[in-house]
Amino acid sequence: MTLVFYGMVPPGNIMPKRIHDLPEEYLIAQRALAQAIGGRVRARRAQLELTQEHLRARMDLEFVAISRTQYSRIENGETLPNAAEIIALRAILDVSFDWLLLGVTSNE
Repeated sequence: MTLVFYGMVPPGNIMPKRIHDLPEEYLIAQRALAQAIGGRVRARRAQLELTQEHLRARMDLEFVAISRTQYSRIENGETLPNAAEIIALRAILDVSFDWLLLGVTSNE
């Protein structure tokens, strides 16, 4: 007899994680990008003499709420910032999107 579960994982089975199915090259590139962005964010924050708390407070003023843990994970290169976080970081750190995301400075 076969039991059918709709919208549930049958007992004893582990739901596969989406990231598990991604090619290793993609995961390596994603980690490298997260570490590079995190390093640039940390360096620029230090250059502006802002604490993590001050930067997070400014993000709140940009209508982007971010937890201590999430911000720390971004700076440590453990996760990529989402679109709203990128937009707020660009404005607060007074940098270009090219520099923040790619490390490229524009020659204007």
